[in-house]
Amino acid sequence: MWRRGRPDPAVEAAWAGFLGFAKALDEGSRALLASVPSARRPGAPLEASVAGFLAGLEAARAELPSWDHPALAGAQAATAAALDAAEARARELPAASAGLEFEHRNERVAEVLDELLPVQAAEQELRALRRRGYPASAGGRQTRQGR
Repeated sequence: MWRRGRPDPAVEAAWAGFLGFAKALDEGSRALLASVPSARRPGAPLEASVAGFLAGLEAARAELPSWDHPALAGAQAATAAALDAAEARARELPAASAGLEFEHRNERVAEVLDELLPVQAAEQELRALRRRGYPASAGGRQTRQGR
């Protein structure tokens, strides 16, 4: 049976904090996406969707310190900047999309969400840190238990 070393508690705490951050951000993103109509339903009013998105951003911003880790300082700074950029675009969205047709309005919504791409990079960095956070056994390899 293969046995792994114990995970780094600080990295696991950062991961748990990131999950809370991601949940808040996801809820905000879903609120904004609700403004996009589909074949089965009309889109939610844009102003209400933007308000929901901004609330999600604020909730995510409040969770940002919960995944603080020295190895993630750059990712956190990039994420904070992404949240600021997404907020600025979202606040401009109702005026920027006034009078636009369906497809062009959807492009504007996508531009707001595209500002959040650094969050994906932060998640990848944190996942890589978690993989490295398992100290190797003697010899730098995993060993079979009992042998």
